[in-house]
Amino acid sequence: MAILFGIDGTGPSSDTTYATDFKYSFVNQMCGTTNYRRGPSALGGGLEDAIAAGVDYVVKAISCVVDKRVLLTGYSRGALGAVVIAKRLKKQNIAVDAMVLFDCVDRYLYADGETIPNNVAEVLHIRRDPAARSRMSFGNDGTKHTAPTKYTEKFYFGTHGAMGGTYWKPGKGDGDADYVDEGTAEAIANTPSPSIFGAL
Repeated sequence: MAILFGIDGTGPSSDTTYATDFKYSFVNQMCGTTNYRRGPSALGGGLEDAIAAGVDYVVKAISCVVDKRVLLTGYSRGALGAVVIAKRLKKQNIAVDAMVLFDCVDRYLYADGETIPNNVAEVLHIRRDPAARSRMSFGNDGTKHTAPTKYTEKFYFGTHGAMGGTYWKPGKGDGDADYVDEGTAEAIANTPSPSIFGAL
């Protein structure tokens, strides 16, 4: 069986609340307990530890398993973490056979995940369609690559949460078409600017 490691998206500081919120996330469903790390807290705390754990896990596994194929996955800031793991593995001449990214975002000051390193053979990047206007303040990482990496990008009309399997569920009294509350910054980013022509 191939070596698999994944980091999930940003969530609550409480591990108990996090586990409930991300129980059905795609990364959580793909990984087991030893090769899965929760995502960082709101300000990015814990991501560096998850990255270091991923590098350590892969390096140790390669030395003692027959099937040395490596698969990395991650959601949101955790996807950026997966890109950073691949970069660190490249420095150790370790190839990554495949990477599955769920809406990799550019929201971590201490690491650059814009470009997939070319020790990664294949990448599938699941991204939110900009037309959905979800998390407009989030830039994306993991969008550039160089040969021989094969890169495939798929866009889906949905929220950032939906891209990672942590989609919004209507509460009591909410309908399927009701506004998805993604926070004050997103409400401002999603408010159309008044037309200068309307003021004339």
